[in-house]
Amino acid sequence: SNDLIDTQSWVDSRKRLEYLLCQFVAVISSSSSLPIILFLDDLQWADEASIEVVKQLLLMSVSSYQCKQFFFVGCCRGNEMKQDHKIWAVLNGVRNFGVHTEIIELSCMDKDTTNSMVSDVLCLSPRLTRPLSDILFHKTKGNPLFFCQIMSSWSKDGLLKLSLHRHRWEWEEERIQSTELPENVAMFFTGTIRNLPNEVQSALCILSCFGATSTVKLIKSLEQAINTPLFQPLDKAVFEGLLIKHDEKYSFVHDHVQSAAYNLMKPEERCLYHFQYGLALCSGSMFSQDDDAIFTAVGQINRGGPSAVSNPAQGATIANLNLLAGKRAVGMSDFKSAFTFFDHGISFLRK
Repeated sequence: SNDLIDTQSWVDSRKRLEYLLCQFVAVISSSSSLPIILFLDDLQWADEASIEVVKQLLLMSVSSYQCKQFFFVGCCRGNEMKQDHKIWAVLNGVRNFGVHTEIIELSCMDKDTTNSMVSDVLCLSPRLTRPLSDILFHKTKGNPLFFCQIMSSWSKDGLLKLSLHRHRWEWEEERIQSTELPENVAMFFTGTIRNLPNEVQSALCILSCFGATSTVKLIKSLEQAINTPLFQPLDKAVFEGLLIKHDEKYSFVHDHVQSAAYNLMKPEERCLYHFQYGLALCSGSMFSQDDDAIFTAVGQINRGGPSAVSNPAQGATIANLNLLAGKRAVGMSDFKSAFTFFDHGISFLRK
């Protein structure tokens, strides 16, 4: 049937992409004596297609004489990795073909490790930093992210400061001991963001709607579309250590920071914000020529959902936008995304 033919063509397209990527890595590997390392963070959120590509690359590393120095490193949260996650089946499968795998579990720091870090950061002997590190360990339970943020906040608050007279760091132990901290990292970041100027909070909320990382190009388009200054407030957030600006991108330092910024919006208003930002981006001059702009804008509209539509005519317009995005995705052989766009488009017509 036609459905079977279409399904087979999709599978063949994906296989061709996997083959080309493997050949690309093999060519790079054969022209250099240096190893190739592929690192994926937050592996617990990886989709099936990405994991399949990793599988093919690993199998190629043992079957091709040209690609013997390929390494894959994946980082994930153990408590969010279910037993039926596809990565476990992939790891078990590639082991049968001779691929060496190793799982390294990382836990929070113990007291001695915490003291070693404090000693290194302050350039003082472990004996001198032990009282401070014990307080820090008690308050953070050895969480590395919490550790870094609290050390930074103590420095900003003057509890930890550099003495020019003694040429070393000093701290006020009693004040630090009496400092109350949130119960977890998420609450700490929420409090940090709430202490920032309103325009910085607003910019972080807007940025959080678009995921962990946003390009300067996207932010510039959004700034023009919603007529709201974004770059200056976001640079302030970079200075405060909440964002990283690198390679024409702004990234949250951690998904806890993104969640804290996102949660500043009322739950009942979030869908409306997504919908408004998506529509605003659709009005941009480069919208129809830029695939990424199309996917981002329509994706935001879809997160808003049919409930945000104000009239039937608008629903039909959004359905056409999803049709456009779906066709562009098909052209890129991203059939899963294409199906999602088509499905969302139909839901707006039902509205």
